[in-house]
Amino acid sequence: MDATESKDLRRGTRVYWRGDAADSGVITETSWDAVTIAWDNGHVAVVHHGDMGEIQLGSLGSPNLEWK
Repeated sequence: MDATESKDLRRGTRVYWRGDAADSGVITETSWDAVTIAWDNGHVAVVHHGDMGEIQLGSLGSPNLEWK
C-alpha cells in the first residue's frame, strides 16, 4: 500500500506481508507518521507510512477481514 492508504488504517485492521495469509498481523496503534503492527509471529514493528509498500490489506488467498 502507499502512504495515503497507510494513513487511513485503523486499530484492529488485519494486514499481510506481501499478501501472504500465513504472514499477517494487526494494526495496534496509529500516528501521524507510522503504524504499529503486532505480527502473528510475536514480533511488533513500527512502520512509517512511506515504508508500507510490501504490506497489503487483503491476503491473496482469503477475504479481507478486520479483527475486533
